[in-house]
Amino acid sequence: MTERTLVEFSGSRGGTCALSWGQVAIWRAIQRMVPDDAALNMSWVTDLEGEGISSGTPLSRITDTVRTVVERHESLRTRVRADAGGVPQQVLAATGTIEVHVVEATAATAAAEATALQARLTQPAYDYPHEWPLRAGAVLVGDVVTHAVFGICHLVTDRGGLTALVRDVVLCLRGEPLAEADDRQPYDQALHQRSEAGRRQSGKALRYWSRHLHRVPLRRFPDGGVRAEGEPPFWAATLSSPAGDLAVTRLAGREQVSTSAVILAAAAVQLARQTGAREAVLQVIVSNRFRPGLAGSVGPASQDGLCVVDVGGAEPFPVVVQRAMRASLQAYLHAQYDPAALDDLVAAVGAARGGEVDLSASFNDRRFDAQTPVAAGEAVTAAAIEALLPATRLRWERVEHYGARYFLHVNAVPGSLDLTLFADTSVLPAAAVEAHLRGIEALLVESAATAGTAAPVAV
Repeated sequence: MTERTLVEFSGSRGGTCALSWGQVAIWRAIQRMVPDDAALNMSWVTDLEGEGISSGTPLSRITDTVRTVVERHESLRTRVRADAGGVPQQVLAATGTIEVHVVEATAATAAAEATALQARLTQPAYDYPHEWPLRAGAVLVGDVVTHAVFGICHLVTDRGGLTALVRDVVLCLRGEPLAEADDRQPYDQALHQRSEAGRRQSGKALRYWSRHLHRVPLRRFPDGGVRAEGEPPFWAATLSSPAGDLAVTRLAGREQVSTSAVILAAAAVQLARQTGAREAVLQVIVSNRFRPGLAGSVGPASQDGLCVVDVGGAEPFPVVVQRAMRASLQAYLHAQYDPAALDDLVAAVGAARGGEVDLSASFNDRRFDAQTPVAAGEAVTAAAIEALLPATRLRWERVEHYGARYFLHVNAVPGSLDLTLFADTSVLPAAAVEAHLRGIEALLVESAATAGTAAPVAV
């Protein structure tokens, strides 16, 4: 049985203004995914016992927590509505009422009820102009809360800000005070980005994009691809490789780079092998959390960065790894810009070069701290890596709609290199998708097996 209780909130201000650049990036991703945009929703369950929270927590602690975080983080009370000209705006509410879904359970069924409630709060897609972007719930055994359940619209934040939000929720559930909030709210971020300083930041980033877009090939994949009969529009293939994880760690330590750079380099080599291009041109998802005021901000800050990795023709893989590290750092430094201005730039470059600029290949490392360089650790033998190869698994999912032709995600799975590739089957059919993922694994394992020198990469 599910009941609902209402939570009133009263924040310090309300107002309407343009979307921040990070909000625009998420809004566009949502629009590309319609009608499957619910896939972008985020949710989590807090097991109170597992978090060491008092076993006698009453429902009032949940409602107080919801009120506190909604008043503290303005994105939780911000909706998106179009102005008279059809341009989306962020509408920040000062006051309102949010529902908390309450499910009664027994001690034996509480965990299952929490999982079921999480599924309900994650679906369907949000009514963006009218619905609050937070869905909250609680599982009760008697009059005691065992699980708190939350669902949020992706417009609330990205993965970087989700950590701060979950932290605040847990602290509130424990009854502990929150530190004074000093990170920038999305409303203030939007105003800053339209200031002179914001325009300078955007201009610097776009000059970097312009230099690359005027010289790299227009297309990421050969034209004329035809989807084979029986193929879905997209495949989502996930490779899980314990051997790959060990190999990546060894390579990153040897080269004193991040594990993300190693994986990016391997993906770049595979793209070059399959497309015939000397350079891999990828949009990488950049958190922008290293920028002032954004480290703990609960709001979207991520944008696409342009990463161009020269894989050469016969260089050893460690050389490509170092290039990937440098290229990714440049992408990170130039990933905060006005999306509308980038649209204009891409259109202008396409017109000048006589063709559409293809930006349909992307790379997203979802792991936290994946960009931190790895120190050299204990030596891992090639035999130890190769012994794990039989544990590699590949699973498939048919996908009807996706917003990119190639999108490689690095998933946060401890002890395993976990890669999910979303691929348009008109350019990468199932056999090519499998070859791509297994090729990444093979390249990493083979390169990690060398003692310090490496054979040239065949492209």
